[in-house]
Order: sequence, then structure tokens, then C-alpha cells
Amino acid sequence: MSSSELNHGRNVEDVSSGDSSSDNDQSDQLQSSSSESDVEITLKEQGSWSEQDIKAYLLSEFTEKENELIDKWQKNELKGKMIGRDKYFKIQGEKLAPLLMVPQGDETREEYYIEDLVVNTFFELLKKRSDKFPNIYINHYSFGSQIATQLIEGPRTEQEVLAWVKVDELRGVHKMFLPTSLSKHWVLFYVDTKEKKISWLDPIASSRIRSYNVEKDIILQWFTTLLLPKLGYVDAKEWPFLVRNDIPEQKNLVDCAVFVMKYGDCLTHGDYFPFKQEDMVHFRRRIFVDIYRGRIHKKKTKIDALFRNSKL
Repeated sequence: MSSSELNHGRNVEDVSSGDSSSDNDQSDQLQSSSSESDVEITLKEQGSWSEQDIKAYLLSEFTEKENELIDKWQKNELKGKMIGRDKYFKIQGEKLAPLLMVPQGDETREEYYIEDLVVNTFFELLKKRSDKFPNIYINHYSFGSQIATQLIEGPRTEQEVLAWVKVDELRGVHKMFLPTSLSKHWVLFYVDTKEKKISWLDPIASSRIRSYNVEKDIILQWFTTLLLPKLGYVDAKEWPFLVRNDIPEQKNLVDCAVFVMKYGDCLTHGDYFPFKQEDMVHFRRRIFVDIYRGRIHKKKTKIDALFRNSKL
């Protein structure tokens, strides 16, 4: 496994699309109502994201063109196609297909499972957004889920995994995310360097304390004894480790990855999680659209209002 795969969680091999013309035909169909703009730079200067702002962002309605895009891809066969307008974020259609499914209790879990590549890509897009608008979103870094896999399952040693990390990219980072898949259940390991605390976010309440204790210890040990001290946080072993219970809870067996992606999304805005299980279908489709266009949508209503007020 290469350094780039571990640091960014991407499969660098290109896979034949099978029907690239069909994908290209889609590329001009989506015109985002929340296109990136320098207007957004005013947001942090006017005030941070409130819980209401984050909720409005998370649950913002799809535009007509976005609905047309979703409807078209739901009707088309995704298998064998490379999906995405940004060549760096193109993903095999079969890996994105679960995002367009509506989970039903009587169907198999495997149909809805969201793979590492999709989760890691979403976290890369979060980073891309914060890099573009550093005054709006919290400075953070996301490790590819392969870091946790290597630490827990091997065959690499802790020091070998550390050697793959580009330490200079982590200096001054406020938050660090490590999305982790444990027996196909997704959780989020999260470090807040300003608050000096480490958190474990598990969407299933019943497994937060009783499950994955060995895995928790392995990841925690790597961060507190190797990575964080290398960044100058010599007291990292004294930081509290919190198993968060103040987070939205997963009510089925198939939406863990969506919860984890949205935990990360919310944490780039602040420390509020204003969503629930019933929002998962909306989030699945929103994540599909975000990956398709290679950037995460932003709620413009609040930003535009602040911009207008600043001119009064």
C-alpha cells in the first residue's frame, strides 16, 4: 500500500468506465445553486455557524437540476461507469449506487453498505472545501480509513504507519478525523487539538461502550504516543478520551457510513449535530451529488443575507 493511499484513502488505479460517453453527457447537467463564491468569505467575519445555520445547510432542498440529476442516475445503470465531473474524484458507479438506494428493513445489509473509497472521498471533499474557504470552515485534516485498518489488522507496525503520514500537513490543524470501518461498521475517531480532547463517535448507542475496546485502545495509543507528540503535543496522553453520547443515533443497520460522514461535516462547522435517522435518505442523495460534482454544496441563504447586511 502506497503513502498516497494511506494519507488520502483513494484507489489511485484508474478503472475502465465501460461507457464514458454516457458519463460525459451528464457532466453539464448540474448547475449548482450554491456555487463557490468569494461572498462566503464574509461568513466567519459576521459570526460563526449556529446550530440553526448548520441544520439549514444540512437539510437544504435540492434544486430542480439536482433532482433531475438524481432521477436520471437512479434510472440509469451505474455499473461499469466512472461517475464524476472532477477527474480526481471519479468513482466506479457500483460503489456510488448504495447512495441512491432507500434502505428497507426486509432487504440485505450488503446492498446498502458504503465502501471506504466513498467515505474517504467525502472527507477529502470536506478538506477541499475548508482549504478553499479557510475563514468559513474549521481547519482540519482527514486520514484515510486505511490508517486504522493497518494499525488494527497490520501487517505494518505503528512506526511504519507513522512514516506514511505527512506531518507538515498536520501542523496547526484544529481537528483531525479518522473514519474507521470495524467489521463493516463505521465510526469516527476525532481529535480536537485546541480543546485538547479526543473523541469516539459511534452511531449505534449500544456499541459505544461495550464494543471495539481493543480497537479504541490501538488507535488512541498511536495518536497519543506517536503522532501527537511528533506534532509537539507532548501532553497528549493526558487528554481526555470521550465516547460521545450527545450525537444522533443510527436506528437501522445500514446507515453508519452516512452518519459518520455527516458527523465530520458538522464538525467542520462547529460542534452541533442537528440531524436524525429520518434525514439519511436526503443525505445519501446529497453525498452522491457532492461526489458527482467534486465539491460539497454550501448553504447560500445565510451567507448572502450576511453579505447584504454588511452593505446596509
